[in-house]
Amino acid sequence: MQATDKRVGIIHAYPSKYLINTLKKVGCKIVLFVPDISGLSLNDIEAAIAVPLHDQDTAIAKVLAYHQEKPFDALLPIYEGATAITAKLAAHIGLRGAKISAAQASRNKYFAYTCWSQNNIPVPITVPIYDPRQGWQDIEAHIGYPAIIKLADSMNSQGVIKVNSRNEYFNAVEHLLKMLHRPVDLDRQIDRNRLAYGASEIKIIAQQYCPGVEVGVDCIVAKNSYQIFGVFEKAPATGPYFAESMSISPTSLTPAQLQQVSQIAVDAVMALSCDQITAAHVEIRFTQDGPKVLEAGLRPGGAYTVAAVEYMTGINPYLELLNVLLGNNLNNVIPNTKAVLYGGIVIPKSGYLSRVSGLEIFAQITEILDVQILNVVGDRVYSLPESAQPHFAYYLVGGASRNEVLQKHKLIQESIQLEITDIAQVA
Repeated sequence: MQATDKRVGIIHAYPSKYLINTLKKVGCKIVLFVPDISGLSLNDIEAAIAVPLHDQDTAIAKVLAYHQEKPFDALLPIYEGATAITAKLAAHIGLRGAKISAAQASRNKYFAYTCWSQNNIPVPITVPIYDPRQGWQDIEAHIGYPAIIKLADSMNSQGVIKVNSRNEYFNAVEHLLKMLHRPVDLDRQIDRNRLAYGASEIKIIAQQYCPGVEVGVDCIVAKNSYQIFGVFEKAPATGPYFAESMSISPTSLTPAQLQQVSQIAVDAVMALSCDQITAAHVEIRFTQDGPKVLEAGLRPGGAYTVAAVEYMTGINPYLELLNVLLGNNLNNVIPNTKAVLYGGIVIPKSGYLSRVSGLEIFAQITEILDVQILNVVGDRVYSLPESAQPHFAYYLVGGASRNEVLQKHKLIQESIQLEITDIAQVA
């Protein structure tokens, strides 16, 4: 794809170098709207504009002011916390993009649930918690235990907690309320997504707990067409918290199950977006009653998902989304026999990182596509549910088969050991 001289605007809280380099390679003029421009290399982009993402009116005004001087060819929804504002701006300017109501629904899981249930999309039972002090009554009346309580517009595992009893509900909801009461300019290590949640009337929901295999389906849906980029299976997680340690493709699903979840994902996106163009990352869990949609973000998958898709297919979802937003047709994904896995070293408890061993494993394994070490000895680190960043490191590995990348993942997880000193011992 060549996008030379196309001006692309992106509203993001923490844009990655991978995103910037991807667009730079095809000649895009990149304009970033971010809360903090320090640390960004201005050599790689046309401009970086500081905007308060929690102040939607000011953010919109700054994007429109830039567009008046230098018009955008496309606005890319990449950061989940900005999907709704991106859709609103694209519609105002007259650019292609997701339907505003769809982007807003994807940011509020109860609105999405309502839409899906009305359109016969399989979903777990979900109820709004209007009064957090009495939410246990809603759970016991409509769902039963175990249940999941989560922020309606949560963006990661930090805002999702499994509860098995009324007492566990009280403890969990107290934590969610603390998250909602934090200031938007809190330390990003504790909660880098605070600016993106708590804006809607329904702030907390309860949901039926779905045991079983969980997958993420990444796709683009446009008028009369769609493209599945990949289906990634997550590591088994039973709660109470759900820090992600692995996603892998190919999955353990049968071809029939893959077809089923792919169609359910597309149907779920279509129910929200009708025939307007949108990328989506749809999370689905298999249950005894079949697969059910947990949530859908109307943007390409986060973390290493885009890089994993590019490794497997040669197609970059960022560029494919830009391609269709510029009015071009979707490209065909050509299947191949590669396997890919992105994983994370989960921080087991909060405290001070006093020792790390085993990092040499990354130099010993073939097809380590990328590694990101997030902490050094001496750092204060946080585990769930205290932090939105409960990982010491991320890595992306490729290989010829599912078994090969699983073995690499197992070796990495077993090799890297973290020693964490309790905060009380340091004090």
